[in-house]
Amino acid sequence: MRRVEIGRIGKSYGMEGGLKFRGEAVVFDLKKVYLEGLGYRAIEEVAELNNEIVLYLTGVQNRQEAERLAGLRVYADPDDLPRLEEGEYYYFELIGRPVFVDGQPFGEVVDVEDGPQDLLIIKARGSSLRAQSKTYMVPLQAPYVHIKADGIYIEAIPGLLE
Repeated sequence: MRRVEIGRIGKSYGMEGGLKFRGEAVVFDLKKVYLEGLGYRAIEEVAELNNEIVLYLTGVQNRQEAERLAGLRVYADPDDLPRLEEGEYYYFELIGRPVFVDGQPFGEVVDVEDGPQDLLIIKARGSSLRAQSKTYMVPLQAPYVHIKADGIYIEAIPGLLE
């Protein structure tokens, strides 16, 4: 099964093995996570403290054990993620989808950049090296971006793909 990255472990928190977590809030809905190189760990508790997420994992009982985990990537199994409403997607579901501009094949989504305005990172198709190395950033929530079962359709507006 392909796991999806949902965040990273930050610094330790407190003396009882708390771990600051930088990533998706979906961690509140999970019972377990996969730690990079270490395997699965059950989640004992997830707390939000001072606008930060703090995880307490089985087997991490003190500050020293927590400090050893700093920087590790955190993954979840897709089947463990909560079901989304119709028309909503997890970012990993968009990566690899074909992109069409004005109905014509254009490229594919290679990443989604999370931020105040989420961006699709699109790698263009083309026969030249220049075309193959070019990437475009398109706002995901823009009214001219339509996600369908067979791909992502973009209505070109002036300056968008230049």
